[in-house]
Amino acid sequence: MKTITLKWIIAHQPVYLFQRVAEDFKHIVNSKSKELKIDIEILTDEEYNAKYQPVEAANRHNLWKFLQNNVVQIAQMQTTSLARQSNLQMHVLDMPYLFDDHDHAAEVLEGSIGQKLLNSFDHNSKIKGLAYTYSGGFRLMPMTGSVTTLGEVAGQKIRSGMSPIAQDTMKAFGFDPVPTEIDEVSDTVKQGRAVGAEHVAQRLLPDQCDRWISSIIDTQHSLFLTTIVVNVDWWNSLDSSIQQIFSEAALEAARNERALSLSDGEQSLQTLVDNGVCVTRLSQEELAQLRKLTVPVYEKYTDSFFEPGLVQSIRRH
Repeated sequence: MKTITLKWIIAHQPVYLFQRVAEDFKHIVNSKSKELKIDIEILTDEEYNAKYQPVEAANRHNLWKFLQNNVVQIAQMQTTSLARQSNLQMHVLDMPYLFDDHDHAAEVLEGSIGQKLLNSFDHNSKIKGLAYTYSGGFRLMPMTGSVTTLGEVAGQKIRSGMSPIAQDTMKAFGFDPVPTEIDEVSDTVKQGRAVGAEHVAQRLLPDQCDRWISSIIDTQHSLFLTTIVVNVDWWNSLDSSIQQIFSEAALEAARNERALSLSDGEQSLQTLVDNGVCVTRLSQEELAQLRKLTVPVYEKYTDSFFEPGLVQSIRRH
């Protein structure tokens, strides 16, 4: 029996989310493989470094290099990181209120637009995407004080994502953005550099945000997305039948992960509520008002930054 061996590094937090996807993918692949054995070695970056002792230790910031060099064949990476590194058009997925709901997001991500973005990385990156995972979901706004409306903290410093679109979204909401990597959110707030942040429910507890959160406003203003990506040269070396197995497994594992990730988020919020945190769920009217505030973001980026028609082809209205 033929054996295909590949490595999958998990270099992002929270590890359990990414571990779950990798193990699910491995199980699905082997359940679909009848005449070959596919051996997927799944390691955290720390485990990989201890076992293989690379000259440059693997971490989430340089994981793309290991993929590029085909040292690692498959991994998950954040779309914001991929956009900055090798696919500027993928920044469109950070646009505020781009998706009406999760069904709309799935329709786009699994359709022709999402697939084009997964196959439009810079040639030198040697990366190809297979499917989108959440490892997050719609973003929300945890705050240090008792806040029920964004207006109560207008003009103050709020942690934003690193992308220019994330920063401009916070400006549109009336904040002074403090761009920070997602794993540095708690340090940023605890050090007094921001009174709150844009974040995702699934990471609030693993990132120890419960140590400073007093309230949360569920703004649902954009999606935090990750992707299952592979080295394209390795991918092109595979028979089409094996590529089909991997593609089907990636889509199935991604769908499973997105559903579980949303459940994780709700459980995290309930835990925080049980511990006294006030979670404000906005009405459709209130969300519509926030959408109006972000119109300048669309005016800035739609025609000057993204390919003609890209934004319009994603939005339903």
